[in-house]
Amino acid sequence: MRRPSNVACSVALAAIIVVTIFAQNTGGQSVIPVVLIDVEPLTQEVDASSGAASAVYNCSLFVEGIPYVRYRVNLTAECEGWEATCDPASFLVTGTANNTYKTTVKVPAGEQGGQARYLTLNATVSTGVTLATCTTYAVITTRQSFGLNLTSGTPGLSVSGGKTVTWAFTLKNSGNGRDTFSLSVMNLQSYTSVGWVVKFNRSLLSVDAGDIGSCTVNITPAADSKNQTVGFQIKAYSKNASYQNITVESILELQLSVHAAPGGGGDKKTTPPKGTPGMEAIWLALALALAALAGAARRV
Repeated sequence: MRRPSNVACSVALAAIIVVTIFAQNTGGQSVIPVVLIDVEPLTQEVDASSGAASAVYNCSLFVEGIPYVRYRVNLTAECEGWEATCDPASFLVTGTANNTYKTTVKVPAGEQGGQARYLTLNATVSTGVTLATCTTYAVITTRQSFGLNLTSGTPGLSVSGGKTVTWAFTLKNSGNGRDTFSLSVMNLQSYTSVGWVVKFNRSLLSVDAGDIGSCTVNITPAADSKNQTVGFQIKAYSKNASYQNITVESILELQLSVHAAPGGGGDKKTTPPKGTPGMEAIWLALALALAALAGAARRV
């Protein structure tokens, strides 16, 4: 085996000395710094319905590094397409330090309400080369306003008992965000309990802000319905608003004229059943009975 040269031994010894001195100066601490980000608040809501809006997050950065070593910290933020900036965007720290900065998210005017996006906060620690990174998250939401309007081009319809009529109507979402609306018939039990059948083509309708959705309801009065005019009402309410304990609803009324079916209820005429004697037959039988009694009396 070949013996190591004096030069190689000297280099190895120097390396050991440097590592030993470095370990002593750092107290055995890792050469990779520790970096943490804290953000408050974790969730913010903004109203961008009438103009651009901003949300400001207060951030704290903790860096635990090697004493006397100078680090550069670069800060960035992203918010799923919305502009997000850090102030300051970078700073220098020596060893271990705590620093604060602000992150601002700008929400464009006219953004729909009810949105939620993640804010991603990043920190990179370097000394010419990247040594450590940290990422944390917050949430920003847009405030939603609610509104709806039910309309129909048909204020009145007519139908015979046992027949079906279809009522078409529209629902406009006048809020600033997509919403889901629930449809129902007011006092439905009072109809179904006497044999009516009422059915929507859909009981839930999802509509974007400012858009209009269409719906129909089929109404079948009972076959024995009488002649009558009914104020038939439907109701729609915002489900998104109800999740926030807010009641937002609209009611639409239809004047429904119901006609009694032939042979059904209402103005039907009563026809004597077959085999029932008429009044003339009854009088004839009575006269014959009286004559028979008179004859019997004369014979006596």
